[in-house]
Amino acid sequence: MQGRVTVPFIRGKNMCTLRKLSSIAQNTALTFLALFLLFPHPAHSQTRNPQGKKLSVALIYEALTLTNTPIWVAEDRGLFDKYGLDVKVVLARGATPVQALVSGSVEFGGFSGSSTIAADVGGSDLVFIAAKPNFTVISVWVKKDSSIRALSELKGKTIGVSRPGSATHTIARIALRTVGIADQDVKYLYHGGLPEIFASLDKGLVDAAVASAPRPGFRELIDLSTLKIPFLQGAIEVKRAFLLDRRQIALSLLKGYVEGIQIAKERPELAVAAIVKRLKIAPEAARAAYPSHARVWEEVPYVRRESVQAILDTFPKETLKNVTPETLINNSLLKELDDSGFVRGLSRR
Repeated sequence: MQGRVTVPFIRGKNMCTLRKLSSIAQNTALTFLALFLLFPHPAHSQTRNPQGKKLSVALIYEALTLTNTPIWVAEDRGLFDKYGLDVKVVLARGATPVQALVSGSVEFGGFSGSSTIAADVGGSDLVFIAAKPNFTVISVWVKKDSSIRALSELKGKTIGVSRPGSATHTIARIALRTVGIADQDVKYLYHGGLPEIFASLDKGLVDAAVASAPRPGFRELIDLSTLKIPFLQGAIEVKRAFLLDRRQIALSLLKGYVEGIQIAKERPELAVAAIVKRLKIAPEAARAAYPSHARVWEEVPYVRRESVQAILDTFPKETLKNVTPETLINNSLLKELDDSGFVRGLSRR
């Protein structure tokens, strides 16, 4: 079952009022999310109940983007159940996913690397245990009749992204640097989510939008996956304490996730079906967007150091303190699956 919790995007002239309203909205959404997740299932139990039911955990992600396709395939094909878990896959927006994981309301996160690092810089203790993916798989979009024809022409323009420090914001900054455009050369307009970004683009409030494909009705200015930019666009995250105490649960979740990657790569029709189901788009649009993501799904999705470092490079050095790729990455679970022959065995099934 897939749940959805949304945090409204609030605009206002008074920034103090906006921050207060935003905080209230996010806290309300987080409280609702906690109740939604905790009441139906006993959270954090490490054993099956007397009736033999599978362990219930939750995985929360933040946007309807194709980077989540292996998770969707795993959910649709019952792969988490196969490895002993009843996984509630939850879609939430804004800062709610990070807040839910940090607070312990959910066991696993599936959101952007930049959101995780921002939380850890702020004092949280989240770690990456798998990538989704290690390279930028996102595009820059303009209106069909826009005169903009190249990334370099965005200098002096307004660009629509989601939250400050989000994947869309961070990737936009990194991509623009490749063509000599600094942060001060553009204006970023922040939004609560991807639908709001494209509403702004449609109304002419922004000149370009940053989001993954497909986006019917708009023109793709550039597919950034073609630039092979190292960037941890998304990952599977857990709290460090959870990993220490409940390692086997995390290992079981990764078994389902890794098999989901394999199926998404080997059976495109199942991946396309999962995309169509969530994004409510035509199959031909999903098929057109699929290849750029399939290219970067790795058989063993180890989190790459350079992909994490690319995000750290966007933070002021004085804020990082002891935060390094090594403190953020824990590939030991994937290595265990790799060394045991589990991954090789999947290709023979």
